[in-house]
Amino acid sequence: MKKKVILYFPNPLPYNRQWKGVPLALLAISRFLVRDGYQVKIFSRFLNDDLEKEIIEAGEDSICLGISAMTGFQIADGLRLAKLFRKKYPKIPIVWGGWHVSILARESIKNSLVDFVIRGPGDVVFGQLVKAIESKGCFRQIKGLTYKRGKRIYHNPDQPMVDFDKMPPLPYQLVDVDKCLINTEYGQKTVAYISSYGCPFRCAFCVEQVVNKRKWSAVSAKAVVKDWQRLYKKYGIDSIAVYDSNFFVDEKRVARICKLLIKKKIKIKWGNANGRVGQLARYSPETWKLMKRSGCVMILTGAESGSQQALDFIDKDMKVEEIIKFTKLCKKYGIKILYSFLVGLPWSKKAEENQTFIKREYKSTFGLIDKLLKISDRNRYTYYVFLPYPGAPLFHRAVSLGLKYPKSLTGWSNYLMSPEDAFKKVEKQKWISYKQARLTAMLTQYIFGLMDKDTYYVLLERIHNRLAKLLFIVVYKLALLVVKLRWRLKFFDCPVDYYLFSLVYKRAKLV
Repeated sequence: MKKKVILYFPNPLPYNRQWKGVPLALLAISRFLVRDGYQVKIFSRFLNDDLEKEIIEAGEDSICLGISAMTGFQIADGLRLAKLFRKKYPKIPIVWGGWHVSILARESIKNSLVDFVIRGPGDVVFGQLVKAIESKGCFRQIKGLTYKRGKRIYHNPDQPMVDFDKMPPLPYQLVDVDKCLINTEYGQKTVAYISSYGCPFRCAFCVEQVVNKRKWSAVSAKAVVKDWQRLYKKYGIDSIAVYDSNFFVDEKRVARICKLLIKKKIKIKWGNANGRVGQLARYSPETWKLMKRSGCVMILTGAESGSQQALDFIDKDMKVEEIIKFTKLCKKYGIKILYSFLVGLPWSKKAEENQTFIKREYKSTFGLIDKLLKISDRNRYTYYVFLPYPGAPLFHRAVSLGLKYPKSLTGWSNYLMSPEDAFKKVEKQKWISYKQARLTAMLTQYIFGLMDKDTYYVLLERIHNRLAKLLFIVVYKLALLVVKLRWRLKFFDCPVDYYLFSLVYKRAKLV
């Protein structure tokens, strides 16, 4: 038996709120190790009852500890665990991967709790690194790797894009899948899946173009359906949540997936798949019909803004009219849309110009949403304060306009990325006010949340106490009346009802 590899997926949520789902990044980097007979152990707070004790016990004789993290809360949790592990096993290397260290590899490697950084997808690189550590071999030939020896930092050339045709399937058997299943509005047993890496587009707020260089690589349609069929039969799932950055790049591949699902009579629903409205609006009627027949129930799309000026500013390469066309198509084929909007773009150094721009943007977006609501009343709208992600083109512009940002891995652990906390960082931004940032959280969590017809039934199923359920029903229906009136009048001041509903929401343990 070869030595163990220990992997940790940090909690991505603040305030010890429990996250639940499949740690896809850790499954991906385990592909070749599992194939080659390594003993891979995956840990996360939602998977383990006594995490720290269990991971320390499992660390004995391990080759390395691997940690995958996004900017913010995952870094904080990852560093906390890495500190405990390093104290117990000072000679076992700690490897970091994920979006944040991929972008800021040279900065991240300076942290004493980081020995290696894998830049970009680690599917191939991590396996190569583990074998090099085990054999005490050379690291210079491993592409996509940043590491240090003493005070010297080595930054190897970038790795090529992943070729999924040469990849073993995701080893879901490494985790307790039952603990990873989530209850969504389209399934009681929804499992997460990823079928492609990258995105060929150039949105200025996104770091895909930095991490994957605007390249796109995908699992073949045949392999996707084979994976889904295996998950369906082995774990009894009823739905798939697709977490690709852009699932709909290749229409022929999408159509092929749908045809195979129908042919093999795999009775599952699939949703959350991310796509651009321009692409999907150009899909043929035949492909839309196939998507519907195969079980597509929800599409996630970055609508971003109802202002064409704002869309052009962020290099979205999209017209507002395309959003309307796309919405009509989804209505026609009975597919729900999860729209994502953002506000607070770094427009100008002058406060007055920023306020004017933001007010116009709110007005344009609200006007667009009113039009979309007339087309269909069953879609969901989310609104976020723009918080610059390091490495993205708009991050550099934001810095030039006054954004104060961390200069170390530890510092980035406090760079809050969640929508409910974004307004706490407003003092670092010169282009949006506290009141405006607070409004975005209210819109997403309360206004649009309650106006989404599916929210009521999804939340109701999560409450098991009869008294709590009755209280929720009464409060929800009263709040919905208030919400509809607020939206109709566009009156969002004095949000006492929002705070009261948030209190009930948390007390009922719905988050």
